[in-house]
Amino acid sequence: MFDYFSPALAAYVNISSPRAACTNGSKVAIINPEGVWEVEENGTKKLIPNSSHDARDCAVIDGKTYVLAVPTGLVKLSTDGATQHIVSNTANSRTRVKFLEGLVIQQSANTLSIYDTSLNFKAKNTYGVTEVMDFEYKNNYLYISGFQQQKRAGIPVQIAFLYRMGFNGTKLFNLPNLPGDNQGKLWGYGAGSLADNMADTRLNRLHISGDKLYVLGSVYGGNSIYRWNGKDLITQTLITTDKYTNAAQTRDETKVYTGVVNLTNFTVNRGQLSLTRLPTTAGLGDGNSNFPKTIYSDGTDIFVGSSAAYALINRDIKTFLGKPIPPYRGDAAFLVVPNHLKTRKAWATPGNGEILLFTDKFAVLRTGNINDLATNSGTTQFLPTNTYFVKF
Repeated sequence: MFDYFSPALAAYVNISSPRAACTNGSKVAIINPEGVWEVEENGTKKLIPNSSHDARDCAVIDGKTYVLAVPTGLVKLSTDGATQHIVSNTANSRTRVKFLEGLVIQQSANTLSIYDTSLNFKAKNTYGVTEVMDFEYKNNYLYISGFQQQKRAGIPVQIAFLYRMGFNGTKLFNLPNLPGDNQGKLWGYGAGSLADNMADTRLNRLHISGDKLYVLGSVYGGNSIYRWNGKDLITQTLITTDKYTNAAQTRDETKVYTGVVNLTNFTVNRGQLSLTRLPTTAGLGDGNSNFPKTIYSDGTDIFVGSSAAYALINRDIKTFLGKPIPPYRGDAAFLVVPNHLKTRKAWATPGNGEILLFTDKFAVLRTGNINDLATNSGTTQFLPTNTYFVKF
């Protein structure tokens, strides 16, 4: 496990402006404007020929074949550079792709589309929600998350949802209205039932490990529906342990929500907010916005990647790779908590950037140019970003 103050560097990888990443066995594929880079654990990298397709996400069919999600659809890519293009009817930059149960599933805004491994189209369904943000599969159920834009008394509000649907071959079921034996939902309330629970919420990322579904969301105010169990607005599941998990005295800043869902009975076991606090001489102090990026669990611990301007104690004298942490403008952050969410094992930032991916061995970190890491002048810079593998 990395130390709270000084994460151990596994490898420095000079890949500018990485956008996304996915695992391929012991390798990691990292997407940037040049294309898809295959990176070994020691940092050795290779650019796949003819792989520059403006990709936003990737999935692995086998050790030699990737599927890329691009704004106009999908690209099937072999490591020798051979490609096959699939173009959708509507272009959308908010897109993800996963390889589940022998099928390629692509998300584009609020639509899920299914293809076989040759990228022959099988089925699709457009859901009556504002956006599907992520999806996972386990034991004949497909789980999808996102948010729905609604209004209560004329006031706009975004409401997070997690739906569970039966998944039979290539058939995508409609969203369920109420929990049932084969279908169900958590959160996803109607706006009229919220009363004072009006803070905007989204459910950004999902990850399944064992019989648990780990969810990563965001809330844009203090009155969060994430306090509750997802089925009513009475039963609280949120665990508060200290001022960094307590939403008191917060305003409209964004907070990260981490939740643990039991897949056996499809219920929320527990949840936790995480927010950074600005320095204060007394009380909790104002909260600083914290934006969710990625989540992973090994079944024992939960690894959360987020982005915030971190008010670390003695920040000005802390270093990463021997360089001062740069001025505030969006820090990559590692948060590690055990499954019970009652304590923290680590919460550290190496400076500006974001976490692209967690694996069982390291995090893939996008951060500033190495010269930028040494810049502490307070002047905002827009520099190419580089990639690091940071050990656990």
